[in-house]
Amino acid sequence: MVASIACSTSPDSKASTNHTVDIFTVGDAFSPVFATVNAGDTVRWTFTGGSDGQGHNVRFTPAGGGAPADINVLKTGTANRIFSIRGTFNYVCDVHPGMNGSVTVQ
Repeated sequence: MVASIACSTSPDSKASTNHTVDIFTVGDAFSPVFATVNAGDTVRWTFTGGSDGQGHNVRFTPAGGGAPADINVLKTGTANRIFSIRGTFNYVCDVHPGMNGSVTVQ
């Protein structure tokens, strides 16, 4: 038996141009601290336990204004957020005061 699968692309369809940008927790810091993305791109945070093993969170400050949903405390794993509105979105980790970062959407 031979199976055949046909794929077609209409002239109006476009390949996705959205990208994923990675931010890591390294000790008690975000790396990179500053990220620049295009509208529609995804930012993926990868979490490790931190110096005290308590994990980290991401809370956008100020809340609202087109920022995506906050990320609850994670000791390990990843969380993705899509940034669809242009602007600069600052964020902090509430578990570790002084741990912060920023995503600028062009």
